Amino acid sequence: MARPRMPPACAAQAHPVMLPNGQPAPEIRLIVTDVDGTLLNSKQELTPRVEAAVKAAAAAGVPLVVATGKARGPWVREVFPRIDMDMPGVFLQGLLVCDGQGGTLWQRPMEDAVVAQCLQLADSYGVTLTAYCGDRILAASLDEHTERLKFYKEPTVEAVGHLSGILGQVPVHKLIFMAPQTKIDEMRPAVEAALAGSASLTTALTGMLEVLPLGASKGSGVAWLLSHLDADASHIMALGDGENDVEMLQLSGLAVAMGNAGPVAKAAAHWVAPRNDEDGVAAAIEKFVLAPRGLSLDSSAAVVASTAHGGAAVSGH
Repeated sequence: MARPRMPPACAAQAHPVMLPNGQPAPEIRLIVTDVDGTLLNSKQELTPRVEAAVKAAAAAGVPLVVATGKARGPWVREVFPRIDMDMPGVFLQGLLVCDGQGGTLWQRPMEDAVVAQCLQLADSYGVTLTAYCGDRILAASLDEHTERLKFYKEPTVEAVGHLSGILGQVPVHKLIFMAPQTKIDEMRPAVEAALAGSASLTTALTGMLEVLPLGASKGSGVAWLLSHLDADASHIMALGDGENDVEMLQLSGLAVAMGNAGPVAKAAAHWVAPRNDEDGVAAAIEKFVLAPRGLSLDSSAAVVASTAHGGAAVSGH
């Protein structure tokens, strides 16, 4: 398979955009976006306006890639065809990079010793532990916590008995402790202390504490993909809403936090977009990708064109 290449650099921006800090925004040549809480709204929907904006950016020579903590599960089949997605993507908090067809380009599994330690911690605290293994999610049994993953259209969780049975048999990329948020808050300091120097922790959703290989993050996965694409981080716009997006935001030339983002994501951002329920991704694309090129995305015409004809209406101004 031919290695994907970035589009050639565009001409100088016709209408530079200034950031709140008084500096001009960089020319954006690639968009990297989180999925839950960012690209999708709170109902796990790709809205027509966001769909139209992504297509308009691609038509202007600025493709989009996803960088998500999710597995490459059923949600991909619903979202990717609507935005003509054939670019590589970053999954499992940066631990798995796939090509446009889902083939593995790069991955980083977790050490068995860390998995074993997490199993002991889960047993000690009496919480659910799920293991993300490529496109599979494994758990000892199914409960109200594993049931939550259905809403996010993740792969169906497989009940396989105590996860000690998969040690040395199935590569594990990441683990998630699942419990009420009060329990997660109670146990996190002890988990951080127990895993210090052997694993990294992050959060993406309430009631979940994720364990990754030491030093791993979405940022490291995106950095690998940028190198693979021969793309310059100073010309990417990254969008996110969670603690797990911070390293990716810090890596990018233009960091955009959603209006619904947590404090740590907003602190890492150059600009805060409207909420994901207010088409924040579309607003960011209009402001930093289309407008500098003298283009605009008319809300009604673009949405109609996107839903009726599979394309986006873009007009110059």
